[in-house]
Amino acid sequence: MKTQVALAGLGIAVAHRAARGKVLRARTQPDRDLVSHGAGRPVRQSFVHAPDGARLAVNEWGDPHAPVTVVLLHGWTLSSRLWSRQIAVLSQHARVVAYDHRGHGRSDRGLAESCTLDQLGADLAAVVDTVAPEGRLVLAGHSMGGMTLMHLAEQRPALVAERVDGVVIVSSSAGELSRSDFGLPGPLGVGVRVLGPSVMAMLGRLESWAERHDALAPELWLAIRALCFGRGAPAHLVDEMLAVVQDVPLGVVSAFYAGLALHDGTPGLRALMDTPTTILVGTEDRLTPVSHSMRIAKALPQAELTTFEGAGHMLTLERADEVADAICRHVSRRPAADEAGDHLVAR
Repeated sequence: MKTQVALAGLGIAVAHRAARGKVLRARTQPDRDLVSHGAGRPVRQSFVHAPDGARLAVNEWGDPHAPVTVVLLHGWTLSSRLWSRQIAVLSQHARVVAYDHRGHGRSDRGLAESCTLDQLGADLAAVVDTVAPEGRLVLAGHSMGGMTLMHLAEQRPALVAERVDGVVIVSSSAGELSRSDFGLPGPLGVGVRVLGPSVMAMLGRLESWAERHDALAPELWLAIRALCFGRGAPAHLVDEMLAVVQDVPLGVVSAFYAGLALHDGTPGLRALMDTPTTILVGTEDRLTPVSHSMRIAKALPQAELTTFEGAGHMLTLERADEVADAICRHVSRRPAADEAGDHLVAR
């Protein structure tokens, strides 16, 4: 028995050392595409009060008198910081507003019961009503941000019909997220579906412990890269994302996991039927696979669906320029009605 325990311990130590070696090699590999992507300092920073009183941190770039305002919405466990590459481009053509969802970035946390997609839709409405009450709008959301757009459309269909020139939905879903298996095969996928809610609830109760232990095991780093990025994604992109993720309290992560499982964006998609829409997704997205984007496209016959070969869920980092270009196309012109139709583009 002692021999078996010793062998097991040795195996774990060897696996840990191998994982650490993989992370170190990934971080030392040259990245030919690594350049400065700073968005620059915001021209204005403010806090908007949500309907329940929570303060939402809002940043603005570009000409405050531009005819079009682009509103950017980040994903679950992330923050508006990860839109910096797109902001650097978009702010040359439009006014750009990016804010942190409740519990993320610099925004107030609010109550756990408020961590729902309906609440995020109301939060978005409050931001628009406060900092962009007039003028044309282009709305772009990544992951949970794309879902937020759907809930705003359901709650405020007149706002969408009268003021929104275009919508860009990046790596997102219209629902059925409780069935997700993160692309894991067989029993592993079943385990994620069955045990996921309980595990996430338990993580929420470990928040105070996690605040005292912020070192990330190499095995977890590798797992996160595999889950969120396409194969071979540069290490600096993983580190950039994790620097933001580690600032989000586990209680918020847990509460929104439950909220995401209840998300149903189909009523909001009906409100977007006449709005020019672009849908972007990576072929290796494990969190919101291509099938989820295809479901959105099926509900929006006028939308253009573009898939990016080899990219994962973090499309805003992995295909930053292409995401910026997709948003810019909605800024530059309002597509004519006769341009609508089924579109599928693969890149």
